Amino acid sequence: MYPLKSKLEKEIFPLNSIEGKLKEHGFVIGPNWDFDHGSFDLLMADDGGYQYLRLPFDVTSGSLDMNGAVVQFQTPYLLTHIYNEGIDDNVGMEGSVTASINQFSEPLEEDAKVPRKYQIKGIEILKKVEEYLL
Repeated sequence: MYPLKSKLEKEIFPLNSIEGKLKEHGFVIGPNWDFDHGSFDLLMADDGGYQYLRLPFDVTSGSLDMNGAVVQFQTPYLLTHIYNEGIDDNVGMEGSVTASINQFSEPLEEDAKVPRKYQIKGIEILKKVEEYLL
């Protein structure tokens, strides 16, 4: 994980006013959301691992599963996940239903060092997002 300084940090927005804007730029709601927090994730590249720019937020009013939620951004960061190539050799031991869902290999490193070129790229993208939202 590589934290980034940002003008977005601590800024508060109605979720419906920023979600569409961020999606237009390739961001998606990250998979680890809950009713009171979440993140917008951008997959910057998938060479040498998955390179993400993550914009985490807390819900300050409402809930993510309801209209009208208000969110406050936390410290953005870059994230690298390095995965094994191919299919997991141990799949199928748990049963066919689980195997069909979990067919891919476990990550080699979920929080790998972010390569310098993606640090630079992430900072550039974040500055554009700041200009777009602020």
